[in-house]
Amino acid sequence: MEDFVLDAPRTMERRRLPTVEVCPEVQEAYNRELHARMPGTVWSSGGCSSWYLDANGNNATIWPDFTWRFRRRTRRFEPGKFAASKPRTRAG
Repeated sequence: MEDFVLDAPRTMERRRLPTVEVCPEVQEAYNRELHARMPGTVWSSGGCSSWYLDANGNNATIWPDFTWRFRRRTRRFEPGKFAASKPRTRAG
């Protein structure tokens, strides 16, 4: 995650991008994947209430896999997964 956090502003500076936002379709696909992998984990099964679960029983807090997989997925900032704003030019 550290590499991602450091690489994002470096990429923005190098490309002169004032802002980047995750693309909605990338975020939606990521959320679908997490929700599909969550059933059967200790974080969402067993019928007990948990502060990890929202009012609809969804877990939006815990990563449902090994930490090394999270590390691999967040190792580098991937500009193609983000919508970037164009640099503004000064009106002359």
